[in-house]
Amino acid sequence: MTSLIKVDNIAPSAGGTEFSLTRGVTKVWANFNGSGTVTIQNSENVSSITDNGTGDYSLNITSSFDYATYVTGGSAGPNSVDYTQSDIRPMTKTASIFRFASVYGSSTRFDYSDISALVIGDLA
Repeated sequence: MTSLIKVDNIAPSAGGTEFSLTRGVTKVWANFNGSGTVTIQNSENVSSITDNGTGDYSLNITSSFDYATYVTGGSAGPNSVDYTQSDIRPMTKTASIFRFASVYGSSTRFDYSDISALVIGDLA
């Protein structure tokens, strides 16, 4: 038998500060092939990914954020270059679009075959 517990907030039994389960969790993420035709492998709250040019992508967010001050992160690799020097770098953040570059070394944009990006913040 499977049980399901649904809660929105948790508070310590001795009182104290209430913690919201919906704040501070990853609300948008995607794993995609950025080499050739962009192909989403898996995602959450992403309607599509725009290929803006070599190593330049936009995650188009399905349910917008309250503000564009969310936290981002991710990774890129492997391909024909040393992916240990790869990174993703934010370029533009709006409530509904996160645009970033996948780079090799200090700044060379590159189309990696395995790119992951995530966004943490509060949805509108």
